[in-house]
Amino acid sequence: MNASAGNVKCPSTTTGVAVSSNGDIYISEGHGEAKPNNSRIMVFTKDGKFVKTFASRGTGDGQLRSPHAIAFDSQDRLYVADRGNSRVVVFDKDGKFLAAWKQFGRPSGVAVDKDDMLYVIDSQSSINQDAANYNPGCKRGIRIDSVNDGKVMYFIPPPVPPDPKMQPPIGIVVDGNGTIYSASDDQMDIKKYVKD
Repeated sequence: MNASAGNVKCPSTTTGVAVSSNGDIYISEGHGEAKPNNSRIMVFTKDGKFVKTFASRGTGDGQLRSPHAIAFDSQDRLYVADRGNSRVVVFDKDGKFLAAWKQFGRPSGVAVDKDDMLYVIDSQSSINQDAANYNPGCKRGIRIDSVNDGKVMYFIPPPVPPDPKMQPPIGIVVDGNGTIYSASDDQMDIKKYVKD
């Protein structure tokens, strides 16, 4: 199915939406590795007018491979779950590449809370060297840190799924109280984590 937004055609699947402080809408595009996809970020004004795209498919700085989710911090830095490249990529709101952080595993979801803490959920990393998603040293789960330095401060392992073939949750949001919600499409449920 092809979707269109203004004069921009979206042949790949859209995977995430985030809104900057001025109301501009950012959409990540490019799900799946089975066939090439756009792997880019599209930008629209708050009234839906197309502004631009940035990033392209690849493994270099400022490139993405199957971005899976996006979120803004309070400084309008955009965090992209660049799942195909096993990293979180950081851009400014104009699309300038700022950083690529590999310490978050193979991210499927990202969220930033009101205190600029970054929450990244890894549902795919594998320690099996023969697996396509082999990611040495990374376990599936939720990693939490401050957006200021990218150092992982906390790790929450995923609960054991009812069927070992099911992957852990892939989506994540955090409410104003710091409660974490993670969503699993395989398990068709939402897990809730509260602070002690």
